[in-house]
Amino acid sequence: MLTRSSLLQQLSQSQAIDRNPLIVTPQMRVTEIIDRLTERQSSYALVVQQKRLVGIFTERDFVRIAAQQLPLDNLSIQSVMTPDPVTVSVDQDQGVFFILYLLRQYHIRHLPVINQGGEIVGVITPKTIREVIQPTDLLKFKRVEDVMTSEVIQNSATASLLEITQQMVTQKKSCIVITETKNDADIVPLGIITERDIIQVQKIGIDFATTVAQTVMSTPLLPIKINDSMMLANEMMKRHKIRRLVVVDEIGRLAGIITQSTIIEALNPLEMYATIELMRQQVDERTKELSQVNEQLQQQLCEYANLEEKLQQAKDEAAAANQIKRAFLANLNHEFRTPLHAILGFSQLMHRSPSLSSEDQKNVGIIYSAGKHLLELLENLLELTKSQSTHIRDTGNFELSEVLPKIPESRITITLTPTDLADLPREWRISLHQATIEGDFDKMLSLIEGIRDRDESLANSLSTLTHEFQFEYLLALTKPPTDEDDDSGVNSSIQRDNTND
Repeated sequence: MLTRSSLLQQLSQSQAIDRNPLIVTPQMRVTEIIDRLTERQSSYALVVQQKRLVGIFTERDFVRIAAQQLPLDNLSIQSVMTPDPVTVSVDQDQGVFFILYLLRQYHIRHLPVINQGGEIVGVITPKTIREVIQPTDLLKFKRVEDVMTSEVIQNSATASLLEITQQMVTQKKSCIVITETKNDADIVPLGIITERDIIQVQKIGIDFATTVAQTVMSTPLLPIKINDSMMLANEMMKRHKIRRLVVVDEIGRLAGIITQSTIIEALNPLEMYATIELMRQQVDERTKELSQVNEQLQQQLCEYANLEEKLQQAKDEAAAANQIKRAFLANLNHEFRTPLHAILGFSQLMHRSPSLSSEDQKNVGIIYSAGKHLLELLENLLELTKSQSTHIRDTGNFELSEVLPKIPESRITITLTPTDLADLPREWRISLHQATIEGDFDKMLSLIEGIRDRDESLANSLSTLTHEFQFEYLLALTKPPTDEDDDSGVNSSIQRDNTND
């Protein structure tokens, strides 16, 4: 009697049952069964009569038929099936490991599952067991060399397909590796022929006696090396939906073969038990930690509830203070920023005047730098009006003696003519011209934004000129035309590169 922990019992046979098996009747012809196997991509068919299982037909059974060269036209499945297959009861669930024991004991790959009434419930195969166990972690530290089957049934590329099928039946193998010998000793795999390949070939009516292996073998192979991990082998089989992998050494010589059954046999129940027990302990520890954290959170929630009223009151007071602050800063914006822009703009115009002495030029530069610094301080204050923002840029202590008479140099070249503004309303040009004379920066930008829908490129150019304090240029562009002037006749362009101003 097998002894298992409750955790191992959780890996029940019911989890590994394919509950949608291919079911056929004993009277059906083999050719029809082959079509259904191909359509379902199934390796077996259960033969049922009056809801009772009477036999099973697998790919191996078909290979046996092909090896005997039996005619398929009127061949019924009842005459070639494996009768009275080994079964297991769904009502006596003894776990996955007991199922593995049965598969190994009877050298089978399909184990039908029935209920107390003898009706079919499903089928257990190495593939369905592998999906339940999820052996990735358990195979991580196993190498291919430790698990593979080194005795590989092989044949040459010139062997007939009939010879291949007879070899499968005699050796009781599901595949034959097609090889060639190089350098009188090195055996190199070329391809592989499986039971499923035999079925596919039979379906298209190929003569087994005259067809050689190299014309029907699966190639190129997807070999795996002997030093690779079994986890990699398992992932390759799942990714490419294949049931076998040919193993080669470092120089490509045939070393062995791995099948789904090989992977299942590589899973030591004791190792699985130890892994599951370790996982259970980790789960118990995490559960205990979560319980403690939950108690602490409950205590903190009670404390937070007591503070909620005080926090709300503080929030209301902060909101009121913030509203006062916003009103104050908004007033600063209106009362200070507009005249500051006028100071900056006209100090730049004065700096360009050729009539000023060098000393006056220096003083004008100091005025510009001081105004620029004051504008930065004002911008910092205005940042407080932004949502959730209290960060102020560090401008340092301002000393007039440290201010250098430097006016930012523009590296932007803008080419515009009054013709480019000719389509704008006369009233708009007059307003922009007046705002430029007054140095009203906000009004200038507002007017420029007003034409963005009409001409975005023109608006972008005017905005750039405004931010670069190109007031002299803007005054020339926006000067309202007189009744005698004809804007369409203006041919000269005003181009200004202020890099060396």
